[in-house]
This record gives sequence, C-alpha cells and structure tokens, in this order.
Amino acid sequence: PKLKTTSPLPWQAFLRSLVEYTADAGAKRRVQELCSKQGASDYNAFVRDAGVCLLDLLRAFPACRPPLSLLIEHLPKLQARPYSAASSNLLQLGKMSFIFNVLEFASHQGEQRRGICTGWLAEQVAPLLQSSMRNQTPFRPKIFISSRPVNTFHLPEDPSVPLLMVGPGTGIAPFMGFLQHREKLQEDYKEWTLGETWLFFGCRSEAKDYLFQDELRHFVEKGTLTQLKVCFSRDSPAPAQPAAPKYVQDHLRLCSKDVARILLEEKGYLYVCGDAKNMAKDVNDTLVDIIIAERGGDKLGALKILAALRDEKRYLQDIWA
Repeated sequence: PKLKTTSPLPWQAFLRSLVEYTADAGAKRRVQELCSKQGASDYNAFVRDAGVCLLDLLRAFPACRPPLSLLIEHLPKLQARPYSAASSNLLQLGKMSFIFNVLEFASHQGEQRRGICTGWLAEQVAPLLQSSMRNQTPFRPKIFISSRPVNTFHLPEDPSVPLLMVGPGTGIAPFMGFLQHREKLQEDYKEWTLGETWLFFGCRSEAKDYLFQDELRHFVEKGTLTQLKVCFSRDSPAPAQPAAPKYVQDHLRLCSKDVARILLEEKGYLYVCGDAKNMAKDVNDTLVDIIIAERGGDKLGALKILAALRDEKRYLQDIWA
C-alpha cells in the first residue's frame, strides 16, 4: 500500500513504537520524552503544531531505523481523492479532463513542499506538457480513476430547466462539462429550448488565474451560457472606476432578483462547487439574505426554503475542505 510519509504525524503512540529502533541513547531518551505525559507540551510544539512528518522525524533522529513492517502497521493508507470531470462525454468521446491546483506550502523548517496528490499529478503531467511544447509524441502517464457509486451533482434530465452555477477557482471544473454538454445538445437538437444558464466565476487575478477565458467567451457567443459573472478578488479597479465585485457572493447579491426568480419561481437548479470552509458558507449566507430581501420573512424561513431545495435536489454542492 502507498503510505503517507509526508503527512503530519498525529500519534504519540507511533513515536513510542520507534523507541526500541533508536540506537543512540540520547536520541532514544528524547523520543521517550516526546511521547511521555511530561513531554506533552514539547510534543505539541515540535511535532503536532509544526506538522512534522515521518521524513522530518527520521532526519531529526538518524539513529532511528524502524522496519518497513512497523511503518505499514502505523501509517495511514492514502485515501482516494475525488475530482470533478471538466468535460462532457458527448463532446469528448472517450476522453476526460480534470483541473487541479498544485498545493504548495513551507514546512516548519522553511522547506517548500507540495500536496501529496496534486504534487504527484504535477509530476505525471510535466513530461506531457514538455513534449507538447517541443512538438514531440506526447507522453501519456497512467492515472487510475474510478467513478463515484452515487453522484447527484449532474445536470437535470429536462434541458429546459434553468441553471445557476457557482464555481470560483478550480470549482469551475464540473461546469465546463455542463456547458460542453449543453452546447452539444444545442447543436444536435435545434428545436429544443434550453433553460437559462448562469455562471458565477471568481479568481484572484484576471491576468494569472482566469481559467477557460476563451472557452467561456465562446459559450456566451453561442448562447450556451446566458450570463457570465466574473470577479477578481486581488485586482484593483482602474482609476475613477467604481469598485467591482470581489467574490462570487457579491455578484449573487447584485443579481438577487434573477437568482430568486430562477430558484423560487422557475424551479431552477443551483450548483455550488469549490471551497467548503469559506466560499460555500458565504454563498449559503448570501442566499439566505437574497430570499429574505426578495420574498420577505425571516432567517428561519429562508433556511427552510434552502433545506427544501436541498431535499428536492435543486441545491447541490460539490465542495471540499
């Protein structure tokens, strides 16, 4: 099994198991201190709070040489990482696209590190990017994937249903698939009437982070995307220009009448994809304010409306911490 050798170590019990494999007496005494009650404050300061991983520990105590069997016993297995497909099988038969952002951070000693999964993915695709730039036969790494057994985050069966999509950053991924799907339906079934499609997208900088800018412009020009609302949280407005919305929830507030109309009158669907810690919560709070402003009532009533939308599978989230 693949093991998390660069993940933070959470257990004093694991440290305790390393004592007998530490040859140096001074190092052994220090390891014993860290996993004792008396050494709890040191453990918190130097191991837990510092995010020390197994590799850090073995570097700090080179005389500690545990067998592989001990690592397999104590270290957690790598868990599968869920990603949303950023493409539609209708448009790209036999192909699937994904978006990922490489997580980079500094260790407690200032060493630059990458997230386990995104760092590995970056290593896999680097030769592919290099070969395409040199007009060589592309290198194709093998990456094993599996589908979720249950997935409610998909387009409604009726294409005439209007959609509201909220996806800042890499949260735009599933909506690229949605828009490709609707574009293909638009081409193949010209007699069909497709519902309104709104996308609320945000990123830090227009120059650096605006994912799929050309593709989104294309969807707008073709009428596949009815409204595109984009914001840039770190860009400053031009001189003498009014302050622009910074976050997706700011655009939702500006479009509150249309948001309420689509969700509450036209039985539309709302999809939210991205960060669970801040963005998803802020979007939910904004929806509460919109319902109160446009339909009256109090916060409890607005929360009940949102709960009903969730029960009807018309308020769907694909979010991560």
